[in-house]
Amino acid sequence: MPVFHRRLKAPRIKTEYGHFRQFVREDFSECCAYCLLHEIVAAGAENFELDHFRPKSLFPALINDFFNLYYACHPCNHKKRHNWPKPELESAGYRFIDLCRELFSTHFQEAEDGRWLPLTKAAEYTLAMLRLNRTHLVELRLWLRTIARDRSCEPINWDSPSKEQIAELLEQIKQ
Repeated sequence: MPVFHRRLKAPRIKTEYGHFRQFVREDFSECCAYCLLHEIVAAGAENFELDHFRPKSLFPALINDFFNLYYACHPCNHKKRHNWPKPELESAGYRFIDLCRELFSTHFQEAEDGRWLPLTKAAEYTLAMLRLNRTHLVELRLWLRTIARDRSCEPINWDSPSKEQIAELLEQIKQ
């Protein structure tokens, strides 16, 4: 099963793609499609944007395609921007991972220090292009891992949206 579950039918919106925001946000459980962090630890909903998974500059026919819109934190969206692998890279297996279709654990392993280690060429490409081991991401993952360990909880399972998992860990801190 993929990390994120998109609704089966696109909402009916007769205007531009920005009107899909709330629906996309719900489909991604308020988590970034790339770094997987929930809004609560990623500067809130105002730090999130709609990303065109296949960039609108390269795939203009998909500009208003609901299923091409992904929920992304500003830093990840800014890193991805209009980037897309050239056909020769794609044919060699280098591409962006689509967690609406794939499991995190198929492509990554989380190290004890909070870094994500690539297991596939697609993970290498995604990790490099989006800089998914940026210092603050690694520190947040390590902090969440430490809270889980100190409270005898399971660490974050990145194969499912982090919303409830992070909320549980934060609740543990309050107790």
